[in-house]
Amino acid sequence: MIKWIFRVVLGALVLVLLAAAAGTGWVAWRFQSSRPQQTGEVQLEAFNGRAWVVRDENATAHIFGDSDEDVYFALGYTHASERFFQMDLARRFVQGRLSELFGERALRADAQARIKGFPQASQAILANLSNESRSAVDAYVAGVNARLESGTPAPEYTILRAAPQPWQAADTAALTLYLADSLAAGTTEDVERASLRELLTPEQFDQFRSQYPAWGPTTLKDEDVNAAFGDIQQVPLPAIIHETPFEDALSQPDNLPGSNAWVVDGSRTVSGSPLLANDPHLSLGAPSIWYMVRLELEDTPVVGASTPGTPFVILGRNAYGAWGFTNTGFDVIDYVERDSASVTLTERTETIRVKGGDDVELVVRESDLGPVLDPAYFSLDGFDTANRVVILRSTVTDPGNDVADATHRIMHSTGWDSFVEATRGWTAPMQNMHYAGVDGTIGYSTAGLLPIRNETGDWTGFVPFDELPRIANPQGGSIASGNNLVAGDAYPYPLPGSYGVYRAPRIEALLDETPSHSLASFNAMQMDVTSEFARRIHADLISATPETDLGLEALSIMERWTGDLSVDGPEGLIFSAWVKALSHAIYADELGGEFERFFFPRRLFLENVLTGDASSWCDNVETESRESCAVTAGLALDTAMNELAVLYGPDPSLWNWGELHQASFDHPLTGVPLVGDWFTVRTPVGGDGSTLNVAHFSYRSDDYSVYHGPSLRAVYDLSDLDASRFIHAPGQSGHPWSRHYSDLAERWAAGDSYEIRTDWTPDTAPDGSRTLILEGSRNR
Repeated sequence: MIKWIFRVVLGALVLVLLAAAAGTGWVAWRFQSSRPQQTGEVQLEAFNGRAWVVRDENATAHIFGDSDEDVYFALGYTHASERFFQMDLARRFVQGRLSELFGERALRADAQARIKGFPQASQAILANLSNESRSAVDAYVAGVNARLESGTPAPEYTILRAAPQPWQAADTAALTLYLADSLAAGTTEDVERASLRELLTPEQFDQFRSQYPAWGPTTLKDEDVNAAFGDIQQVPLPAIIHETPFEDALSQPDNLPGSNAWVVDGSRTVSGSPLLANDPHLSLGAPSIWYMVRLELEDTPVVGASTPGTPFVILGRNAYGAWGFTNTGFDVIDYVERDSASVTLTERTETIRVKGGDDVELVVRESDLGPVLDPAYFSLDGFDTANRVVILRSTVTDPGNDVADATHRIMHSTGWDSFVEATRGWTAPMQNMHYAGVDGTIGYSTAGLLPIRNETGDWTGFVPFDELPRIANPQGGSIASGNNLVAGDAYPYPLPGSYGVYRAPRIEALLDETPSHSLASFNAMQMDVTSEFARRIHADLISATPETDLGLEALSIMERWTGDLSVDGPEGLIFSAWVKALSHAIYADELGGEFERFFFPRRLFLENVLTGDASSWCDNVETESRESCAVTAGLALDTAMNELAVLYGPDPSLWNWGELHQASFDHPLTGVPLVGDWFTVRTPVGGDGSTLNVAHFSYRSDDYSVYHGPSLRAVYDLSDLDASRFIHAPGQSGHPWSRHYSDLAERWAAGDSYEIRTDWTPDTAPDGSRTLILEGSRNR
């Protein structure tokens, strides 16, 4: 009997192993078969042209065609080959259809998109397209679907047991909203304001939500603003909004999207021509949000970062100039609280299909101001949702959205004036736009809808396009943006919003340190990991009085520190753990049970506390004694060091910031057993949320993984545009079995970069290139 049982069990185990092997083999076959074809010739019945897709050694796609439509068709085919799953998730996010793939866990995101009206806004974008842009979109969509017809383009569908669906022009329009929604500022401000008023005294409220400091630089200087806007009547700042006092320009609480950009004219460069640097900071992911391309169009080559799902290069350059964007931080979203009886509401019912569960019927209510937010799906703490409605006012879904057309016009712009005019009609996201031309012009412009509010906070209109912040060839020969306040009181309109504080001073200091800049000096600036925040609080921080031997040892190390958060050495780890523990010690007692909601870096507030302007926060209100900042900082250092010693050993000299502080390029399947590691990329990085080389980690996580950083670095040389340098990470391909899925991650972390040249054709492609020819039916 025992032998028989053993044989049965062994036989069952063998069957399981054989089934697992067969399943693994099938998955491997499906993964392999979905890899993009990169060489040879593809005959396409749905195509009437001819195009060449030449991938260089970095897998950048150089695309040539018999016409512009052929180029856009080939771009669609290429995006679908490399990034279709990414494209699919983006359109599903906007359309509120993620639950069809991921089940109930995506229901909240789907409901939010439906309530905000994203699907309807996508249709409006499509209707606004010019004939030229619509032609590009239609050709692109045809290219995407031509690739889909040849088989599954992404391995993720095998794991999810799903099939890709055809691409439509409305899906491309939806991608415009995808970026706008993630970058538009104002959503968190209103919820935070409402909640904190219930938790803090008026004085504490003002201190906690620190105003933009007087020492903080503005992107546009007063002398340039006066010259440009001196004849425009100044508009007073409204005193009331949302039935509560309205705050002016706030310091950024360091958990919002950010970016760097700076440009100098020829008087400040080695070459005598302008240089432009741009590194947009976004959530890190695998694959990258960007796909690097060269589009060889009939009137100009266009080189730079495209977004899979659209035929447009968003950040880049053409034959006439280069452009780079950062977020303005302007408040363009309001949560408006109204008495239910005072507004007229309409309703519609939408069905959300949920994989593995029952369909959900969603009732969407709308007013003439905007959609009514449902507290079941939106965080509305601090608002009276029992008796009143909270309405969303947002520029993101404005029906006049012309961003797709504007981006297409930017690609074909022929100089500064043409570039500015191209952005007329841009609605959201509101962007700082830096420009440098081959004619030597440098400029800065903003584009988007900037609300004008009356004394009660209601929107009465938008700042006219011609009166938005804008300057060409400023007196100082440079323009720098680190998400700081755009302009001071000299600008005639109020600029409420949330602004970065510490990167802009560092940019300006480094620009001034070097009389004549080059590609190398700009690259060094982008990789700078010295924290202006750390330098400003250093003297107050080391006045701490720790009580443990480990705390005293750490204090000795930090006394010699210069604020450099490089990957080597323990200083970055000690500082980061210390400031995190200190933040907890300073405001956890005041916020009580709501503390976790607000536990993220608030650097300007912390500086104001340590330097004395708000030092009362150092006292722990839960104890009878009155703690000074030196005592509280010392206790926080002791706490931080004890925690680090438990995790990483008792000897700080053996700690290394880069080992623990790693950029984590996560994928939607990250964390899934067996396959999750195939899709996830990690690499050590320096810096933190305050350095030019931004590397945000979460205070709420148990480690120091970096989730937000430079999604792209570009430096444009207007003396030789082909010498311009680019890098993004983790790689160009979206297929985890491609060597180009993660090959750029370490290079990106090290500050390496590459050229995307336009001085060759498919017949003279560089060594190591791979050419795919797309052949249409008319050519056979």
